[in-house]
Amino acid sequence: MRTVIQNFRGARALVVMAPGDDCDRLVVTLRRLGLLTGAVAPGDEEALAAAARDGFDVLITDTDVGTGDLVPGGITVDAPVIAVIGVEAPSRLSRVVGGRAASHIVKPVRASGVFPALFIAFNEFARRRREREHAGRLETRLRQRRTVVKAVLAVIASRGVDDDEAFRLMRRESMRRRITIEALSEEIVAASKPSAPSGEVAGGRS
Repeated sequence: MRTVIQNFRGARALVVMAPGDDCDRLVVTLRRLGLLTGAVAPGDEEALAAAARDGFDVLITDTDVGTGDLVPGGITVDAPVIAVIGVEAPSRLSRVVGGRAASHIVKPVRASGVFPALFIAFNEFARRRREREHAGRLETRLRQRRTVVKAVLAVIASRGVDDDEAFRLMRRESMRRRITIEALSEEIVAASKPSAPSGEVAGGRS
């Protein structure tokens, strides 16, 4: 079972909201929960970009202010985004969906709604990251399998053996050299030789 994130003490939060009661209440609540909290004004892309370079662990932004992307283009945010929602118009909510917000807080901001928003956002973001990493591993595995198939075909052509024997030769060579079959396959494909010298598999020995 995956570990659930439920302690946010020491995490860095950036609040993008105009000064006012909602912003003050949110900042105070975050700090009481142990988060290191800073704030920038909506529309101040320079300050947001600087904060992104310094790094933060959660971005909490007011969706009632501004238009277009929830996070301005060109600014990469590698952290969960929490939308603060007051206006429920579809155009505003579309910004939340388009910005892939992991959670939300409803205005007027109440202290009781902050912890659940953090809890959902951090764990949802962690789940999305695991899924991206899993997809990346699957893509790498698929690419490696294609390379192995190409290498097997190259050995078949150079040695005049069937696919089972070609793979056996490759596996024995990879074990002898203590490298993976995928690494050996990359070497064979990269060599792009129409044939291998007798007694060798891609520069190795039979």
